[in-house]
This record gives sequence, C-alpha cells and structure tokens, in this order.
Amino acid sequence: MKVLTAGAIHSLPWIPASIQTAINICSENKDDVDVTVEGTRVMQLERLLRNRNIVYEVTETNADAMGRLRFASPTPSTYSPKSPRKSGRRLNGSPDGRGMDWTDYHPLNVIYKYLVDLEAQCPSTCTLSVIGTSVEGRDIMLLKISNSNASNTGVWLDGTIHAREWISASVVLYIGEQLAKNFDSMPTSITNKDWYLVPIVNPDGYVYTHTSDRMWRKNRARLGSTVVGVDLNRNFGVRWGVSGTEFSSGDPNHNNFRGPSAFSEPEAGAIKDFILYSSIPFKIFLTFHSYSEVITFPWCFTTDPCPDYVYLLEGATVMSKAIYDTSGRLYKVGNFRDLMYPASGTSIDWSYGIARIPYSYLVELRSKEHKFALPKKQIIECCEEIWNGVKALAEHVDKKKCLNCEPLKHKDMQ
Repeated sequence: MKVLTAGAIHSLPWIPASIQTAINICSENKDDVDVTVEGTRVMQLERLLRNRNIVYEVTETNADAMGRLRFASPTPSTYSPKSPRKSGRRLNGSPDGRGMDWTDYHPLNVIYKYLVDLEAQCPSTCTLSVIGTSVEGRDIMLLKISNSNASNTGVWLDGTIHAREWISASVVLYIGEQLAKNFDSMPTSITNKDWYLVPIVNPDGYVYTHTSDRMWRKNRARLGSTVVGVDLNRNFGVRWGVSGTEFSSGDPNHNNFRGPSAFSEPEAGAIKDFILYSSIPFKIFLTFHSYSEVITFPWCFTTDPCPDYVYLLEGATVMSKAIYDTSGRLYKVGNFRDLMYPASGTSIDWSYGIARIPYSYLVELRSKEHKFALPKKQIIECCEEIWNGVKALAEHVDKKKCLNCEPLKHKDMQ
C-alpha cells in the first residue's frame, strides 16, 4: 500500500469533498505528510483513516479549533481502532490521557475525541453514534451508556442547543464520564436506564463561539448568502410561530428567530427523529442551559399548569435539594413561563407534549453573577452538583407511577 501523500489526499474518493476542503498541506516526505485540518473535521477524518487501517497521529490542536495530523504508511499489523494513538496533545483533555480536564472549556474536536476515547475505554457500556449533521455538515454525536437490558427505560440529556452556553456541554460530558467509568457499581436506579447524551446539539454555533463571537446563540443557518442563524430552542413543533413576538421572533436578525418552519433546522430535526423513531421508552428528558440557576418544566408558552404539574414540581424539588446538599447552591423550581419568560417552540414543551416524555426539564445552570462566562474554577463544582441532582431524580422517578400516559389535550398546544 502507498504512502498517503499530499497529492493523494485530495484525490482519494473515500475522503468527502467537505473534508478535503478543510485539509491544508504543511509538509510531506516519502514516509509521511503533515496537514492541518479544521477542528470539526478532525474526528471525521480520523474515523475514515481508522476504517482503512492507516497509521496517523494527531499532533496538536489550538484555540482556533484547528487540528494537526500526520499520516504515515499504512501498516495494519501495528494498528487497530481500539489501540491508543501517540499524540503530542492532550487526547482526553488531560496530560495523562485518562479523563477530561474539568478546569477548562474545550473546542469541539477535543470534546468529540473524548467521546471516541470513552467508547474505546468502556466498550461494554458505551456506544457512540451520529444522529444527524448540522447546517454546515458537522456531526451531531450521541453517546449511549447502557447495560443493554431490554427492560430499561431511556434518559435523554443534551447541552449547547444555545452555542454560548459552554457550561452545559461540560455538565453533559461530566455526567457521561461518571456513568461510563462507574456504571457497573452504580445503583439500580441508574443501571435500569439507558442514557443518551448529546453534549453539543449545535456544533456549528459552538465552533463559532470559539473562533469568532463568544456570545453567539443560534445555529449558523443561512438566509440567501447571509448567515442569520436560527434559535434551535424556538424551532420545535409545539406552538411554533403561533404566539406573539415575545414568544419567538420571525425576524432573522433576532436572537430568538424561530426559523422558516417547525423543525426546519437539521439539529432540531435530529433530536425529533431520534426520539420519535427509535422506539426507546424515554422517561426523563433533561436539556441544560445557562445561566439562571432554575429547574423548569412545561409549559413555556402558557402559565396554565401542565397535566402532571405536581409530579414535575416534586421531581424538580428533589433535584434542587440534592444540588443544595452538594454545594449550598439554591436552584428555584417551577413552570418555565412563571420563572423565566414566555417562549414557544421549545424542546421541553415538545418532549413532554408530543414525545410523551413525562419528566421533561430545562435546567438553567450557573451563574447569575457571571452570566455565560462562568469562571473555569466553577466548572467542576457545577458538574458535581448537577450530577447529584440527576442521580436523585433517577431514583425519585423509579418510585413514582407512570405519568403522561394519555394524549394531552391542551387547547393551545399545537
């Protein structure tokens, strides 16, 4: 087999054009070729190389979400996808490669690489998959953690549906690490569930917050030749575009722009399709945001109580107490519309009202003081308090009867 030369890279049919255009040649010789790759394409390129047993290493990443790779002569006998790869960077976000560094916020390629490593380290419980692609073609990665018991119910956790809310990705990743590495020793309230985690719902926006605009909120959808972005948490099919402008906006320049139609955006559509068409009996839906320190539940579009208001309030209170017992941080609980503001087309109204997931919550993380720029020193504290809250909710849900089993008939839900 030939050495993978610079010329060959841009002519290989198994490297899609979208990845080829993200590759820049640095140097080459008879043994290897050095390239830089846009950070969001690093993991995609790595997957292609692993599938073909081509030796490579990732030698560095930087704050601009770029990765540098070195390709060498293919030698299948010395490489397998499950074997560790030498690297000059922190493969898992830590110098020793054993776990994520919870003292920093990481670019997309480092987060995705960490998910790949978790699957490799915990193959009996972890399965990594792509549930969709973003507007700009980036993978939306989902990590499933499970003991494969057929009677398990499902738990959904996602973060960074709003790109600037970096702490939400850290929280989902931290929970994933705790589950993956300790699953066999966890209580039954954890192991009797299949856990589905999407740390980065909005990969395009997340990359943009690292490279161009730290406070960017939306995805990177285009209107003609102009990037305007859609607020993905106004793009779900419950009360989409029905309420007034204070609920969501039809103005493409507004931060709450809802998009041209319900589920017009592939990121929101990926969540919808996976949950509705996977036949998984989801019982808990948790979407993490920042920064108001509240635990909210449906409805977002009305102050009318949802059918399971008392049960959802009880579950939120259990989470809040566990958080307080961990750190002394007090998270308020209640209906989203009561605690926050009116909103339509949200993921929790959809997950509860359409997908029939009884315990659906939107958790606003730390911190009211620092807003979206939560200090790095508080990352681990926030992760630990929320992890304890999630564990408490999982135990609480097992003690309660099945909720939300009949079709909802709220007059204004659609």
